[in-house]
Amino acid sequence: MAALRSLALGRPRPPLPLCQAVAPPPPRGPMSIKHGEPRSVREVVCARSEDEVAQVGTRACALGDSVRIVGRLKTVLSVESVVLEDEGSEVEVDVSLSNPCRFKQGRQYQFIGELEDRRNSLGGGGAADATPILVARIARDVTGLDMALYRAGLKAQERCLREIEERSSGGR
Repeated sequence: MAALRSLALGRPRPPLPLCQAVAPPPPRGPMSIKHGEPRSVREVVCARSEDEVAQVGTRACALGDSVRIVGRLKTVLSVESVVLEDEGSEVEVDVSLSNPCRFKQGRQYQFIGELEDRRNSLGGGGAADATPILVARIARDVTGLDMALYRAGLKAQERCLREIEERSSGGR
């Protein structure tokens, strides 16, 4: 109340304390938000259980992984569900948690979210029903994105990260 009175009377306010650089708090266990590993729709469709991923290799997706995918919107199934396609593969995306967006068929979208093992709408009771669903928390329209350049950038990033990892493990 006194601060409001001093403002109303035209008196100068005392200076605010300067902020000091503080280290960010450590992640809080399994509830921390992950950035989403860039993956292709094909890699997401072939997601496996964590045990199978350990046998196959590090590039495979596992259920529960946080992923980032880009593709063309093929179908809007409902207000909460869309189908994304890229390079001949399709994945169902649950958009109920993401920011509201007017999805338009044929436009290019990027989704970030987690892979879940839920029955999807793509199959007719066969093996396609086992395909994981991406539960997106972020959706954005990226129509106009040069996909060839995007993929080349991801490959370059992957190559660079692999070299860094090899250097760090080779020095031990």
